[in-house]
Order: sequence, then structure tokens, then C-alpha cells
Amino acid sequence: MNEKKIIQIATNTKYFGLKNKSTYKIKLKNKLCGDEIIIEINKNLNEIRFETQSCIFTQASAAVLANNFSEVYKYGVRDILETIKKKLDGKKVNIPLNIKELNYLAQQDHKIRKECIALPFNAVIKLIND
Repeated sequence: MNEKKIIQIATNTKYFGLKNKSTYKIKLKNKLCGDEIIIEINKNLNEIRFETQSCIFTQASAAVLANNFSEVYKYGVRDILETIKKKLDGKKVNIPLNIKELNYLAQQDHKIRKECIALPFNAVIKLIND
């Protein structure tokens, strides 16, 4: 595992920090490890912001999701998450969007952190469905 690459992905903080002006907001906790994420999405569903108290994998996943949110949302957040989980489990699948960082996070080496990587996606799915 290349820790430097994970840290590099996680340090993209363009969408880090809540503005408390968004229409939709959710706080979700990973029941396995205690990671927490708060996500807010504007009313047009085209911008996402987040804050975490989490491991580097959750923060990196949230950064990738936020930086590519409009693409992921258009394709389907749930579909992308299911593909990520399959790839982490070692199945030969391709993530449909050409997002280099997401492909890196979804490597089988990171399988043990699957719930951490999935947390931001689960939060968005729950927020959109509620």
C-alpha cells in the first residue's frame, strides 16, 4: 500500500468544510470503527461539502467523491459504490467513470478498509433517499 498516495488524495481539501447553507445535510457514523462524516449538498445537487473525524481512507474517499460529485451523481452513486465494493473484493470490474483516484482507492489491497471507503457514498445515498 502506498500511504503517500492515500495522503495525497486526502489532502485535496477544496470541498472540505461545511458552509451550513445547503439544503441537504447528513451525519453518518461507521459502526465498525467509529469514523464520522458530515455531508451537505446544495439544493441543485451539484455541489457537496464535507467534514470528517475519520481515518485517512474515509477522508480520501470523501475528497474523491466531492471532487467528482456531479459525474458520480449523474451516473448513480449507488451503482458506483456497488462497483467499488466488487473491485475491493477482487472481482474483475471497471469503475465506469475514469476517476484515477477512485480506481486507486478501490484496489484489493485496501479491502480491509472497505467500510471506510464506502462511508461517504453511503452518506450521500442515505441523504438522497431520505
